[in-house]
Amino acid sequence: IYEMIVGIPPFFHKNKNKMYHFIKESKVNFPDPERHKIFVSEDAKDLILRLLDKNKRTRLGANGIDEIMGHPFFKDINVKDLMEKKIDPPYKP
Repeated sequence: IYEMIVGIPPFFHKNKNKMYHFIKESKVNFPDPERHKIFVSEDAKDLILRLLDKNKRTRLGANGIDEIMGHPFFKDINVKDLMEKKIDPPYKP
């Protein structure tokens, strides 16, 4: 989700060893909307931060998929219609 919104992975670095260190130790940073012209909604930020929680016990989804789908980021999605392929995508390549 972070990569789809921002355009790069949240812990990207050219040096793979540094990237792995960032994955394990660093917090998620979001681009400055003014400087980078990339806006990440508060719901998206919260979802991403909770999905990337370093503690697997408190990570969103630790108690099942319903915990993830219940997040406000997904509030406008009718999951039943989505699963039955009744929703047209907003963009078709």
